[in-house]
Amino acid sequence: MSKITIRDIAKLANVSTTAVSFVLNGKEGVSKETRQRILDIMEQTNFIPNAHTRRLNLKRSFNIHLVIRQYESKLRNMFSSEITFGILKASEELGYNIVTTNIRSGEKNRLTDYIRNKDTDGFIFINDAETSLLSQVEVSEMPFVVVDSHAPDSVSYPQVKADYFEAAYQATQYLIQKRHHKIAFIGTDALADYYVNTFGGYQKCMSDNALAFPSDWIQPGATDEETARACMQAILDSGNTPTAVFCAGDIFAIGAMRCVKESGLRVPGDISFVGLDDVVISRYIEPPLTTVSVNEELMGQMAMQTINKIISGKPFDKVTLTPSTLVERESVRDLR
Repeated sequence: MSKITIRDIAKLANVSTTAVSFVLNGKEGVSKETRQRILDIMEQTNFIPNAHTRRLNLKRSFNIHLVIRQYESKLRNMFSSEITFGILKASEELGYNIVTTNIRSGEKNRLTDYIRNKDTDGFIFINDAETSLLSQVEVSEMPFVVVDSHAPDSVSYPQVKADYFEAAYQATQYLIQKRHHKIAFIGTDALADYYVNTFGGYQKCMSDNALAFPSDWIQPGATDEETARACMQAILDSGNTPTAVFCAGDIFAIGAMRCVKESGLRVPGDISFVGLDDVVISRYIEPPLTTVSVNEELMGQMAMQTINKIISGKPFDKVTLTPSTLVERESVRDLR
């Protein structure tokens, strides 16, 4: 039996081949009844559209390049992997192939060939890429979205991001509700905008509750679990021990908790911890980490939906904020 074609589907449905093409590519211009009739016939005949023909007709590759910044810390890369899962899930539903490109800071730019050869319909960047890299893609007029962006809303490109200011405020407020008034902060100034948001949320919450904090309790030098451990040691060495620490990243909390335990103190008996991200490992450490989840999988799905809208010429939100939720586990002692 010969392979079923678009012409065969059109003949069986008593419609034009254009109508069948509209249904295949999710375009408007076909009534609900006609669309359903075409879909039913496709299902009955086990019709499989020719991917090459689809690309030629729409002048698209149906490839999306996912650009991932690689970090030395394997724990830090966990956050990116959960965003990637959301992107892959949505891309399957939308009919795209995902091609991944790993980059490290200062590494030779490998995106030039992809742009020149036009073998991609757009780019999704996880985390804020270097300005020169984003500028190159922007100049090429190639669609792109930055997911888990820390840049201000005023930038020109589309972003999918969490409200890290609100997440930090939420984490700090939770500790205060548990009657913790001596709360330290561990974060990273390696990502300036992220630091402004997370420290800003912590600072605002402390101020709103008329709580002070010594300068030794503010440690912005964390980049991974090892540097976070050093930040926690600096807090302990200050001679003024807090009852709780908000860490602007679960990996920072993991390193800091390790430092506390090595110092002969207990978590949460002596010092409580709240993280931010809710990466998978946070629920398996001892004790399991209370944290603020920013739903990385949802961020990935929304990024994929946004790039599809841009490519298809549909309206889209330039800035999309995803909600955060506090996940209560066992790393916080209730002092009430």
